[in-house]
Amino acid sequence: MRVAIIGLPRSGKTTIFNAATRGRIAVGDFSARSSANVGVAKVPDPRLARLTAMFNPEKVVPAEITYVDFPGPPPGQENAPTFSGETVTALQKADAILHVVRGFENPSAPHPKGSVDPWRDIDAVGFDLLFADIALIDRRIQRVTEGLRGSRASERDNSLKDIEVLKSVQADLEAGKPMRGRTLNDSEKRALRDTFLVSTLPYLVALNIGESDIPRSVELEAELARRVTGTLTGSAAIAGQLEMELGQMAEAEEKEFRASLGAGEPGLERMIRLCYRAAGLISFLTVGPDEVRAWPVAEHTPAQKAAGRVHSDIERGFIRAEVVAYNDLVSAGGLAETRKAGTLRAEGKDYVVKDGDVINFLFSV
Repeated sequence: MRVAIIGLPRSGKTTIFNAATRGRIAVGDFSARSSANVGVAKVPDPRLARLTAMFNPEKVVPAEITYVDFPGPPPGQENAPTFSGETVTALQKADAILHVVRGFENPSAPHPKGSVDPWRDIDAVGFDLLFADIALIDRRIQRVTEGLRGSRASERDNSLKDIEVLKSVQADLEAGKPMRGRTLNDSEKRALRDTFLVSTLPYLVALNIGESDIPRSVELEAELARRVTGTLTGSAAIAGQLEMELGQMAEAEEKEFRASLGAGEPGLERMIRLCYRAAGLISFLTVGPDEVRAWPVAEHTPAQKAAGRVHSDIERGFIRAEVVAYNDLVSAGGLAETRKAGTLRAEGKDYVVKDGDVINFLFSV
């Protein structure tokens, strides 16, 4: 899974990036850089520790999320459009968008808009995302219009219908309606077949608060939930600077400091759960003496397609899946015991994989 981190200058994008990936990228001067920071976060999953104790594998592989921290505009151009054409192209390659919104005061790093107002910034960047899609549709209409010249009558009729549909979708975007969660009809699919709109992506908001606002986290998150609504969305209030500092400590030291500060669970774990929930991801598990591993797949994924996450040959030669729920495996104490208990079952290619399913795929190629 690839998550694009966006936000206005001085919102703390790189701070949140460091908190999520336990990175040590310098903060404060990133707006002067031209390339994105890329980091990988291991998805915390307590089930893996229990399975490791059971199977004593040679290696343990958690699921991963790749975070991409996009640079802001160059110094002196903080009020330039949020998304350049190059940035929009990069966003189209992401699986979700994480919008970091500034909610902290820092006189030494003034907000580019003159004041800290997270609700204003959420609306502003949300509009910029819609505007990026409007521009993409403009270019699509232009290409279809240019193709009308010299086209046959049947092709011309289809192209004119496509233009009409594109203008209708564009009108929805101009009215502030993003495309995420929208089920396209056949005519919309045809008209948009060569255009990937960024507002179709899951949209997540991280309100980057100061340490003094931690006691207000519940209140702030309630307000976020009221403002960030719709399908494929999520939000959380995170003390980015504190989480970054805690994430760079040794594990035992981090736990001690976190407990003393009442900081709760690590920001890394909160961000990953937020991303998973909004993107509709679950994890199935594979076990054995060689490896215990978590595999992220979309909800409602059939067994044969899930097998392709492990290897394309397994999907191609799929025979059946041996499946047991994680809780049943732990209760039984081992795979052999699940067979005796009748909780290990054979499933076909259309079985819908559940979160925490422990699966052994049988295949032949």
